[in-house]
Amino acid sequence: MKLGIAGGVLAFTVVVALIVGYGSIFTVHQTRQAIVVRLGEPVRVVTKPGLNWKVPLIDSVILIDKRILDLDAPAQEVIANDQKRLVVDAFARYRIHDPLKFYQTVNNIEGANSRLATLMVSALRRVLGEADFIEVVRDQRPQLMQRIREQVDREAANVGIEVPDVRIRRADLPEQNSQAVYQRMQTERQREAAEFR
Repeated sequence: MKLGIAGGVLAFTVVVALIVGYGSIFTVHQTRQAIVVRLGEPVRVVTKPGLNWKVPLIDSVILIDKRILDLDAPAQEVIANDQKRLVVDAFARYRIHDPLKFYQTVNNIEGANSRLATLMVSALRRVLGEADFIEVVRDQRPQLMQRIREQVDREAANVGIEVPDVRIRRADLPEQNSQAVYQRMQTERQREAAEFR
């Protein structure tokens, strides 16, 4: 009888030790970084991949992506310096370089996307508002994208994010303006054709 009770206690102790041991180990993959949070307060940041330890039942682990992430901003109507309206479609690439600041300010990827979209739209309006239509469409596009990227990167550093790239996918006239330009071109061609005839 004593051996049965001792065996049961030993089995229970082994099971509890396994559960506590399993609960105190976590793995950080190469594409991730982790923040160890103790009772809601960040304790440490783990950026190197591998096996790590935490206090079971007290600490929790928040995994944050280390890879370059995409942000597609919605198309925006921007007024250029020469008062022409443009519909600008842009996107950005970003990476989380300070996971603690990121966690404390925006908390997750959705919050970061929302904050970055706001920053990108305001930078687009500022930079493209100082340029003429031809500069945006043809002449100065790479330099304008560089200025936008620098502004967004500088402001995103406040939330622990680095922005290596911002691109303007397309910059067109609004649909109603495009139709008016097309109609004017068509009328001009018809007038020239009538003169030749």
